[in-house]
Amino acid sequence: MHKVTHDPYVIGSAFRTLRVLLSFGASPHRFTLAELAEADGTDKSGLYRSLKTLVAAGLLRQESDGRYALTRAVHLLSAAVEQGRNLSLVEVAAPYLDELAIASGESVHLGALAGDQTVVLDKRDSAERVRLSSVVLGQSVPMNAGAVPKAVLAVADDELVESVVSRLAELPHYTERTSRDRDGFLRELSETRSRGYSISDGDFDDAARGVGAAIFDERSRVVGGISVGGPAFRISDERLHELGSMVRAAAEAISRGLGSAGPRPSRDPPLADDFKEVRSTTPTGR
Repeated sequence: MHKVTHDPYVIGSAFRTLRVLLSFGASPHRFTLAELAEADGTDKSGLYRSLKTLVAAGLLRQESDGRYALTRAVHLLSAAVEQGRNLSLVEVAAPYLDELAIASGESVHLGALAGDQTVVLDKRDSAERVRLSSVVLGQSVPMNAGAVPKAVLAVADDELVESVVSRLAELPHYTERTSRDRDGFLRELSETRSRGYSISDGDFDDAARGVGAAIFDERSRVVGGISVGGPAFRISDERLHELGSMVRAAAEAISRGLGSAGPRPSRDPPLADDFKEVRSTTPTGR
């Protein structure tokens, strides 16, 4: 039941409406009027007015089955919070984005986990004439496609994974390669965890290939990821896995910069050493 406040400066109806909005933070994040009333103990008439207010404000939508669900406007608020919280992430990651862009010659992106999406916080464009241009700074991207989203989801908590996987059919299908199969997508996430980096092969942009790796904070929680990629005609299978080693090493270095020990390494030598080795032997141009 929603806690009632007696502060004379608080508008009671607004307070109740915002508390209704917060109810949608609980699973399954979609509710009928009756379900909300039963869980909350609020009378249906007042609850109905709150729901209609939130729909009019663009924060909720009513779906064909009568249930109410959050709109993308809420993700913008989440992204704004993450922008503020992740200033240190941008600062710590900046030199690694620079180095990865020079070493790979391709485009590099930094993303942060924001709710059930990732937000593009920073990027470095390739110096090549033909380069990636699929995402822009501040863009929120669902987690069913793309190098950073899949890298983050692969190490996210079970609740977030289930939330995304259960909605594969509803999420945007960017190309014919965007996953629609639950079992296949779960296998891909498992492979990503084992490998240490994700592979985006035409699932977000059918003319692009890229790799991504997760970034962890001081509590070893995933907070975002870094990716590198380019046009498919320039990224062979061999090159894709070379870039995978580089991006994984960069992500681990950024994680250490945030105070994280990171996930337990699955191989030696240390990833940062791999990054330096690959960087020193990879041509900076073509």
